[in-house]
Amino acid sequence: MKTNETLYLKSLNLQNFATFENQEIKFDIKFNAIVGETGSGKSLILDALQIIFGARADKKLIRKNAEFSTIEAVFSSNDPKIKNYFNEIGHPFNGSEIVVKRVIFANESSKSYLNFQSCSASLLTAFSKRFVDLVGQFENQKLLSEDYQLILLDSYAGLNSDISDYQNLYNQLSGYKKDFTDLLTEKNIRAQREDYIRFQIEELEKLTPSIEDELDLLKKKDMILNVEKRQQTLGSLASAISDDDVNLLGLLKNCLNRAEKNPGIVAEEIITKLYDVKSILEDVSYDLSKDLNANLDEENIEDIIDRIDFYQRLKRKFGGSTEEMIKTFSEFRAELNSFSQVDDKIALISNKINDLEIRCASFAQELHNVRLIKCEELSVELTSKVQELKMNGASLKIMVHKSENLGPKGFSRIDFIAETNPGEGFFKVREIASGGELSRILLSVRQILSSNDTISVFLFDEIDTGIGGETAISIGKSLQSVSEYSQVLAITHLPQIASFATQLINVSKSTKVIDDQPRTISIINQVIGEKKSDIVKAMNPIH
Repeated sequence: MKTNETLYLKSLNLQNFATFENQEIKFDIKFNAIVGETGSGKSLILDALQIIFGARADKKLIRKNAEFSTIEAVFSSNDPKIKNYFNEIGHPFNGSEIVVKRVIFANESSKSYLNFQSCSASLLTAFSKRFVDLVGQFENQKLLSEDYQLILLDSYAGLNSDISDYQNLYNQLSGYKKDFTDLLTEKNIRAQREDYIRFQIEELEKLTPSIEDELDLLKKKDMILNVEKRQQTLGSLASAISDDDVNLLGLLKNCLNRAEKNPGIVAEEIITKLYDVKSILEDVSYDLSKDLNANLDEENIEDIIDRIDFYQRLKRKFGGSTEEMIKTFSEFRAELNSFSQVDDKIALISNKINDLEIRCASFAQELHNVRLIKCEELSVELTSKVQELKMNGASLKIMVHKSENLGPKGFSRIDFIAETNPGEGFFKVREIASGGELSRILLSVRQILSSNDTISVFLFDEIDTGIGGETAISIGKSLQSVSEYSQVLAITHLPQIASFATQLINVSKSTKVIDDQPRTISIINQVIGEKKSDIVKAMNPIH
């Protein structure tokens, strides 16, 4: 196992998958060339791996008369970082083997498993994007993407860790900007509400409602409206106690005089109680006199009634009772206070945004400066590599420009330009490169980056399209070079490429009679060492 290896594909088991009845393929840790005649089933191996990596499972690939098809891939890794990754996604593995399984059913949805636990196909896709790279005719198009070009440059420059740190900072900035926008929207929406709330509070503050105040008003109203009856009642009581010619206090005083003039006849205890009664009657007489003489200003009756009417009107408006009105008053004041809190939050977030923009801009400038240096070095290396792959006279340049706006990876913009014919001038790669040239450029990039790339497994499909001879030999050497750092699986028709493989996976097809019916099956023959030369010699080169 290679010292810098993190993960590699150990085996692939295919059951009832297209022309594969029950085949297990064991892969070498370095360069595996998948060879065989056209139609033998080479591309089916790649199809199976794509399904393992989360691609849609086509029911047409289920072998005829089978109810389901099973694809199982076993990966191997002792890297603690890999173990941590699978622990974090909730699919840990014991030992060193990572097992991925897809089951395609004829009459129901396919099922996915990771380390013997059910999982989503999207999880398998995320796993594959982290550790596996498919280089094929369609995948080559990603080389035309500015984002992908920047990823390649950053990987070459050793900026992956710095980019991660920058993105954490940028994500904070983006989060605060979203919060800022949301708060402004909230403030605008609340503006009309705030005006309404303020008006209601002003109306309620004119009353300043309380249960005690309302009860006091009602009492005063009753007192004023019943003043005559009140005076008569209080007056008759006062007269009976102290004002009439014959009154309670007078009679009580006479009783006390008689008792005191005849000492010893009336018990002292009775005399004491008579004095207590006299004291109580005097207190009552005083209170009645005070109430009779109270200043009941009848002229304030209109103000009192108006205020009581105000209570009734606001109760109808705010809940039907004084308690509900007081509760609403409190809620309005709390809501109004929350409006000022929004302004405080806006000010706080605005300060954080300003701080993060300064920090992000400074960080982005550091990244940009490194990219400016490394793009020239990478341009020189790429030019050398593509010329080794027989793109004679070709020259590649990676141009880095500064954008005005910060983005998830800074403010660097990138142009990947090439001169494929000397003297014809430089143009963007997307405008001039053919499919075969894109494959060779991407292979060159992979060869340069393979020693420090996070990708562990490379799948090359149609890498030999439209080439032969010396170019094929150069591509074979490049694939062998990549396999020194990462596992390589490549489908090829060319013996020049196959000859550089550590292991040949020879796919052939045969006919098998099942239930008196001839059936085509694909057979795998894995070849290493000296036996490879026999198969390589038997291959027909495509020119």
